[in-house]
Amino acid sequence: MATLYHPTASQLNAHEGGISCVAWGHGLVVTGSADEAVHSYEVSGAKIERRHTLTGHELGVTAVAVAADVAVAASAALDSRIRVWNLDTGSLNLEIDCGPMSYGVALSPDGATVAAGSMGGISLWDAASGSKTASLSIGSDRIVLCAAISADGALLAAGAEDGGVHRVAKMEAHAVADSRAVLWEAASGRQLYTLQGHGSWA
Repeated sequence: MATLYHPTASQLNAHEGGISCVAWGHGLVVTGSADEAVHSYEVSGAKIERRHTLTGHELGVTAVAVAADVAVAASAALDSRIRVWNLDTGSLNLEIDCGPMSYGVALSPDGATVAAGSMGGISLWDAASGSKTASLSIGSDRIVLCAAISADGALLAAGAEDGGVHRVAKMEAHAVADSRAVLWEAASGRQLYTLQGHGSWA
């Protein structure tokens, strides 16, 4: 027998544009939108209240991520910028110029590393200084659309528009525009696996 679920809380008109991404952490829901804004909401029972409006992106937000162990979020947008936010204060910690394309974004559990997808790979950035620490290839020139870092911070994965999942580093997996996903070893940056199976973007 199927179980039916219904929303226990809703926030209408949460953004002025369509919501393109959402992440959860530290009792907050963080959303990003085509309206260029990032919002954080406190959720308590049937009640949702906006806590912060995080502004500064100049084009639509494509991805948001929340660090597991610290109250830090990251957002990526079509303006080629990654912004790292303090979720306690709603203030901007850092802005990173990540080049012409940035889609998926992920944060290490300690909030120290930002991973962002681009054409053909993923870049890793130091979330304190904004310096690039690694560039990881997925072995394809397709766009990496999403990224994830494992709960222990050891694996990095990516998904691409080629339908593949890629383990990019012993850190986690990313989704790319070539319908593959890739898995990497975070410590060495060595690509461990490429997964196929999607008929379209991963």
